[in-house]
Amino acid sequence: MNGIVSRFFTFDKLIATGLIKVFYWIGVVAIGLFTVVAFFGAFAGFGQGFAQGLGMLVMAPIGGVVAIIFWRFLCEVYIVIFGMYDRLGKIQEAVGGGAVKDAGSAGDA
Repeated sequence: MNGIVSRFFTFDKLIATGLIKVFYWIGVVAIGLFTVVAFFGAFAGFGQGFAQGLGMLVMAPIGGVVAIIFWRFLCEVYIVIFGMYDRLGKIQEAVGGGAVKDAGSAGDA
């Protein structure tokens, strides 16, 4: 527990990747609920005409699938961005400080 608190205050490791995964599942549940509501709401569309009701009945699940794919894509983009940041930090540690250390030594020459 102490490790979690120290990581939270020191910013040594980003917690965004874990949070994005949580937000992904919250988004999937929300999209699923909206899809179910739209699907059953399509039955009210039959009152305005058979074709409109049938169109809404077909488009609700298709829209839900497209929304989940798009939501997954957005979450993956954020994970890639934060993953790049983590890897760049590891590269900087591996080369011994990176450009900041090299810039200081170049001024000495």
